[in-house]
Amino acid sequence: MSAFLVERDAEAYKHLAQVPARYPDVAIKTYASDFLRVMPDILNHIPKDAFAFFLIDPKGWRIPLKILEPMLARANSEVIFNFMFDFINRAASIDDPGIISGLDELIPHGQWRAKLKEAERLANGRLDSSDRKAILVGAFTESLARLGNYRYVAETTILRPLKDRPLYCLCYATRNQHGIEVFRDCQVKALTEQARTRAASKVKHAATSTGQGEFFESLYEMGPNELTSFLENERQQANKTLLELTPKTPNSIRYEILWPEVLLRHVVRLPDVNKIAAQLRSDGKLLFPDWEKGKRVPQKNYRAQRA
Repeated sequence: MSAFLVERDAEAYKHLAQVPARYPDVAIKTYASDFLRVMPDILNHIPKDAFAFFLIDPKGWRIPLKILEPMLARANSEVIFNFMFDFINRAASIDDPGIISGLDELIPHGQWRAKLKEAERLANGRLDSSDRKAILVGAFTESLARLGNYRYVAETTILRPLKDRPLYCLCYATRNQHGIEVFRDCQVKALTEQARTRAASKVKHAATSTGQGEFFESLYEMGPNELTSFLENERQQANKTLLELTPKTPNSIRYEILWPEVLLRHVVRLPDVNKIAAQLRSDGKLLFPDWEKGKRVPQKNYRAQRA
């Protein structure tokens, strides 16, 4: 395994330079430089047949995405990009030539500006933050997909510790169906941990501010579990999508092509989709002509048809 680590801040780099000694089994090269400047050198050092995982965690958001195209388009690679949504969302409403050009370089595809303007018009200037997020993040993930030729691009949202507001979005891109499968598994675990730690932080903050610790803890215990509601809604939407993407009989689609498309659109795990598909079969809404006796969930080589 090799690692290439970049940090342009001089003080932060002092800490980064200590990393190689801690991991002698990994070939680590550090750069005290700007990432865009050293990217060609990093790409040259990665063996042609090696799998590469790129984590792009920029300070700020002024990154010309097309400059990253040689890295994004590299074969046998995946990427996670930290999309600083909170800052980008505010910047998207600022009518300044420098900011406008910077955002256009970061999000070169997806026509986000026209879509945002139209959505604002339809909402009479009171566009919901979730709708703004869908437009901005959707355009950015489309840009990642087009520049890197990625088949699957998904995101998970990181909320502010004490406010129910997105801080940033981790956008993951892969060309492999198993990549989106593992991403959704990890995402559900991460969202569960995020919900737990944020709830604890809110209770602690409220108790510190008011001195009524037991009161707020009891309120939290009685309160609805927003994550459970969110995941249940995602499963319901996945149910609809599974039906919509399945062609009507006599046409069919292979299940190994169908399930990644559902995971791409919704925060669900593959076991959830398998159970949904099996239930739809029991209900007579989906047909699987190749279903074998004794199987409880569809297999990847099965054909799926909508009744």
